[in-house]
Amino acid sequence: MGKTERLTIDLPSHLVAGLRESVRSGAYRSESAAIEELLLAWYGPEGTKEPPIEQLRAFVAEGIADADAGRLIDADEVFDELEARYEAMIAKRDQ
Repeated sequence: MGKTERLTIDLPSHLVAGLRESVRSGAYRSESAAIEELLLAWYGPEGTKEPPIEQLRAFVAEGIADADAGRLIDADEVFDELEARYEAMIAKRDQ
């Protein structure tokens, strides 16, 4: 591990309880290790560095091409489909 810094944060009680339980259960060696893993998952191993502008332009161009080709799905349709799947899974589980 490289250089470290101390950080003091305020979290809701239920999140602190979950964090401490994760350490107690052995899922993480410390609260710091758990938070580090969460931040790495959030930002990726590269950290918070912004991607190169060329990469951003390529993503935008790809999205425009997908829209022009009709390859986009309405977000409400996706949500409705997922909601129906989860409701079916819950109904099956509760039988």
